[in-house]
Amino acid sequence: MKFCFSTLGCTERGLGEVLELTKKYSIDALELRGLGGEMDNRKIGALAPENREETLKCFEEYGVKPLVLGTSCSFHDAAKLDAFLEEGYRSIDIAQSFGFGAIRVFGNNIRGDEVECLDRIANGISVLCEYAADKGVDVLLETHGDVNTRERLGAVAEICGKYEIFGLIWDICHTRLTYGENWRDFCSDFGDLIRHVHLKDVTEKGLTLPGEGDLPIRDMVNYLTEHGYDGYFSLEWEKKWHPELPVLEDALDALFGLFN
Repeated sequence: MKFCFSTLGCTERGLGEVLELTKKYSIDALELRGLGGEMDNRKIGALAPENREETLKCFEEYGVKPLVLGTSCSFHDAAKLDAFLEEGYRSIDIAQSFGFGAIRVFGNNIRGDEVECLDRIANGISVLCEYAADKGVDVLLETHGDVNTRERLGAVAEICGKYEIFGLIWDICHTRLTYGENWRDFCSDFGDLIRHVHLKDVTEKGLTLPGEGDLPIRDMVNYLTEHGYDGYFSLEWEKKWHPELPVLEDALDALFGLFN
C-alpha cells in the first residue's frame, strides 16, 4: 500500500515545510492543493517557471514524487466554463513542467437540465483531455458533489472514457453519501477507472480523525489492493475548509495507526 497526503491539510506551509513532513512520515509522493497560503496554482511561487529548477531539486533531494496537482476546475456552470478551462490548461502545463502525473478536476453540481449539464461537464473534461493527451498528464475527475452516483458518473465516463488519460479520484467520504454501505458496488462499477483515492473519516457531526468515524477505511483500502489497485491512498485532511480540525500531523498519526 502506498500512502501520501494532500497539502489541503497544511496550505499555509511552504514547500520546504511540507517536504519535511513527508520525510517525517516516510512518504514518497505528494498531492499538491495549496501551498504557502495560495490556492491558485498559477500564483504559487514554487510552481513559477523561474523557480522550476529549485523546486525540482527539492523534490529530488527528499525523494518525493509530485503526484496529483489539485485544481478548482468544475464544468457544471456554463458561465464559468471558459475561466475553468483556462485554469485547466495552465495547470496541465504546470503539471507537465514540474512532473505531476495528473491534475484533479470536478464535475460538481447539477444545474438546469441534468442531461445538458452532464454533457457540459463531460465535454469540458474532454477538452482538457485533448489538451493533455501528449503531455504525460492524466485528467482525474473526483467523485464529489452531485456527480457522484452510478448514473451520473457513468454518463460522464461514457464520453470521457475514450481517453486513456481520463480517470477517477475516489473520495471515500463523498461516495458514502450515495452508495452508503454498498461502497463495493462503486468499486465494481468504476474500479477500472480509479487512479487515485482520497481517504478521510466522518460521523454525523462532520469530519473526524481517521479511525474515529463511520467509514471502514481499512476494509476499503484492503479491498482495493486485493482487487489490483496499485495507486496511492492520499489523506485529504480538509483543514483549509474546516479550520477547527486538528493539525495534519494528528490526522497522519491516526491514519498510520490504522495500518500498524
